[in-house]
Amino acid sequence: MNEQEVKVDRPKRWDQPFGDEPLPDHLIDWALSGTALSFACTDFQPSGATIIDILKNDARLVSYQPGDIIIRKGDYGGSVFFALKGSTHVLLDPAGEEVLQTRSTPKKRTWWQALSQLWKNSRHTESRNIDPISSSTFDKKAMIKKSRMIPYDLDQFIEKFKSVEIPIGRSIGEIAALRRSSRTATVFANETSEILELRWQGVRDICRKSRLFREYLEEEVRARSMGNIFSDLPLFDMIPPLDRSKLLDGCIFERHGNENWNHGIRTTEVNRDKILDQETLVIKKGWRLDGIYVLLNGFARISRNSRGVTDTVDYLRPGDIFGLKELIDAKNSGEAPVASSSLHCIGATDLLMISTPAVKDLILPHIPESLLLEEFGRDGDKLDVSRELLDFLVNHRTINGNQTMIIDLDRCTDCDDCVKACAVTHDGNPRFIREGQRHAQLMVASACMHCCDPVCLVGCPTGAIHREHSSGNVVIHDSTCIGCATCVEACPYDNIRTVEIKDSEGRPIIDTKSGAPILRATKCDLCIDQPSGPACVNACPHDALHRVNFGDRDFADRLWRRS
Repeated sequence: MNEQEVKVDRPKRWDQPFGDEPLPDHLIDWALSGTALSFACTDFQPSGATIIDILKNDARLVSYQPGDIIIRKGDYGGSVFFALKGSTHVLLDPAGEEVLQTRSTPKKRTWWQALSQLWKNSRHTESRNIDPISSSTFDKKAMIKKSRMIPYDLDQFIEKFKSVEIPIGRSIGEIAALRRSSRTATVFANETSEILELRWQGVRDICRKSRLFREYLEEEVRARSMGNIFSDLPLFDMIPPLDRSKLLDGCIFERHGNENWNHGIRTTEVNRDKILDQETLVIKKGWRLDGIYVLLNGFARISRNSRGVTDTVDYLRPGDIFGLKELIDAKNSGEAPVASSSLHCIGATDLLMISTPAVKDLILPHIPESLLLEEFGRDGDKLDVSRELLDFLVNHRTINGNQTMIIDLDRCTDCDDCVKACAVTHDGNPRFIREGQRHAQLMVASACMHCCDPVCLVGCPTGAIHREHSSGNVVIHDSTCIGCATCVEACPYDNIRTVEIKDSEGRPIIDTKSGAPILRATKCDLCIDQPSGPACVNACPHDALHRVNFGDRDFADRLWRRS
């Protein structure tokens, strides 16, 4: 044995189960007979891991006391829950949500702790603590600690704020799990309850092997998305409750696109025709519009074809609306509404179509047309961005980013202070590369964008890469990463990489059996534990580096005018 090497067994997905121990057989039987998981028993494909294997390792039982918050609206998480015993309620009253706004946030270092990194960082690159893989991203005690009690007498809270009991065995939290989005409602325990929590990896594998269970979850997503639209979209804030309830009859929930939109992006991004072929055409310029389209999840392109060339004129992110200007113009002219541009969905996208009569009768009487167009219209005329830049951003899927690193090369002096600051903040190991796709003087650096649709999460076998529950930032839990590189392959932007790790003495850590290096995935974590935020931005002496949220439409006034 080479004394300069440390040998360990290569970690695997189920080295440790999700809970403190494998789920007992009697709870598995209970779940398969008394919850919606029973759908999977009928058509589960037997090849590979069985449903018992999945539940034994990817599910755990958690006890909640009366008033405990099981999931909180606005938080992120990939688990689906099934109540086995007790009573759970979903909160329907926005006023009640206001009461529960306080939430736990990631613990940040003090300013002194941040400063002390200068002399405490390891002398060795990619050194790690090689303790055994922990059982889960968040252990049970930490999760229960984060589920705060309702700050009210529970009976008074239920009497004051409307809530509905969730039937025993029905799924809870499937929207956030399947859409990689934030929780759409708060769920709390009304009495002592036993809840089965199935993490995303188990949900994914059961859906792959059971069509009936997958269809059940998708139907739940559709039904509950319709029920939550009024609380999630500012468009409906000025509509009276009576007309809101009527509005549901004029809405249709649509699902477009492909969950695997990231496949092949790296090889096709230089071929514009292939990029457009991968997008799903929902509305074509010149087609009659049956209503307006509200984008609930995902992102999309708005384009116009001129002389055989498709020009990108805008894009949609969650909450944006397509077809509003055309419908208002048609109402004023007395003609039928016709699309003035085309709508292409990128990836798996949820749309809410609100019919033309519903818009005319239930929305326009309550909201001035000018305000509607100013706040929600997306016709491309307001964007102060060149068509070439917009095309670049959409073709490269950069509009997916919530924290995209954009560098103004006219201001950048190649001093590398941003990389040095990143290294100091991360124990001597920088988490991004100051290179990337370029348009004019702007560069999209190779740093995690903390995406609106983070497809890197989909295949992770342990949940090591996940959304931080309160901020939604995409982070990697180092001790649960097994170095499989699934996230590396999934990221369409090449913003995740695997590294060979070393122990605290700088000795390479290798696999006992094969002798191959042990790997861990690494990427930008947006300096989630730093008191000052992203070190790269703070360190730039020339204001050349910016983190851009493409859901924030004010970016044109702050940055793009320079282009």
